[in-house]
Amino acid sequence: MNYSRKRKPITSAWPVEHDCFLIENSHLQLEALQQTLPYSAQEIQDRQEILGLTRRRRQMKKLGQF
Repeated sequence: MNYSRKRKPITSAWPVEHDCFLIENSHLQLEALQQTLPYSAQEIQDRQEILGLTRRRRQMKKLGQF
C-alpha cells in the first residue's frame, strides 16, 4: 500500500509581494534576484523550491523552453 507523503505546512516571513516578484521573474539569474530581494541566495533557492519553481524550470528544460 502506498502512502502519500505528508506536506509540511508552509510558514514563511516572505510577503506576498516578494513571492509574486519571484514567480514573475523566475527566469532571472540568482545574482539578479539577490540584488533586488532582501534575502540570501540560499533563502531565495529555498523559496523557489517551496513555490515549485525549480521543478517547473527542470520541466521546461526538458521541453527545450529554457
